[in-house]
Amino acid sequence: MIRHRMYALFGTNRTRRASFERVAMVTKPLVVAITGANSGIGLRAAERLAVEGHQVYAICRSPDRGQAALARINSRARTPARLVLADLSEAASIESAVTCIRGETDHLDVLINNAAVFDQTVRTPQFTSAGHELFWATNHLGPFQVTAGLSHLLASAPRPRLISVASKGLVSMPRIKIRFDALDSASWYSATKAYYHAKLAQIMMSYHLALRAIGKLDVACIRVPAVRLDADRVDALPRLLRLVYAPKNRLAAPPERLADTYVSIATRETTWTEHVTAAGDPRVELRGIYVDENEHPVTAPAFAYDAQARARLWGLSQQATGNPDWPW
Repeated sequence: MIRHRMYALFGTNRTRRASFERVAMVTKPLVVAITGANSGIGLRAAERLAVEGHQVYAICRSPDRGQAALARINSRARTPARLVLADLSEAASIESAVTCIRGETDHLDVLINNAAVFDQTVRTPQFTSAGHELFWATNHLGPFQVTAGLSHLLASAPRPRLISVASKGLVSMPRIKIRFDALDSASWYSATKAYYHAKLAQIMMSYHLALRAIGKLDVACIRVPAVRLDADRVDALPRLLRLVYAPKNRLAAPPERLADTYVSIATRETTWTEHVTAAGDPRVELRGIYVDENEHPVTAPAFAYDAQARARLWGLSQQATGNPDWPW
């Protein structure tokens, strides 16, 4: 039974001693890095974590928005957060941010890959300086490179955790697949297709890394529902799109609600493996990694369970990000 093997690695909650050790670990201040910490869920999660006394590295793209977010976070923080600038679409910018964090801490307890781009006004594909389609670069290759760059700091933590973010919109796309032979092609582009394509990749890399680092890294991928945009982001939309989006925005979940999920997973005592009950069926073996906003395990699109496809995606992502070194 795979459950028995995983429990041997992570331990169980069946003794008071083990339970006490986990509580002690969680209540100790954590070192947390979170991308996209200048708005939405990322900002609220960074605020919550800093208020609770955890050391937060707020990774933001815009210096001005990042400084404004930092002032808001630190106005109530028990431990002042640090601002780290990074454009997740550009490899050099990511490497600079990774170097900065490596120079300030000897370990990282939690990495939250929250940042993403989903701008429906981008009607035609845009490409990075390295030739990658912008959504693919920002929403998949960027988080992949950040994770690789900070992986050795994670490996130095006593109970490291990686949190990535997918989308509930994938529920309506059960047959979606990675377009391996056209990752950066303009031929099939739309903002919606490009966004969900990259979000599928986030689930697949979460699955792949969870198995690769089993017993050494806890992994979660959150299926985020529609979330209410901050007022400044709504105001920045074209007028027609604002009118179309207004009803949806009113019905969407408040970012504070999802920030609760981020913080709960970041500080939880359990690991994804506690949901696994048997081997043989990929949906059972990987149960507990992909969860909804209530932290309940959910089913991913079928393609995410294809181990060969995950390995192929891992290899292509490695190649696209310069073949980074991993500790697992």
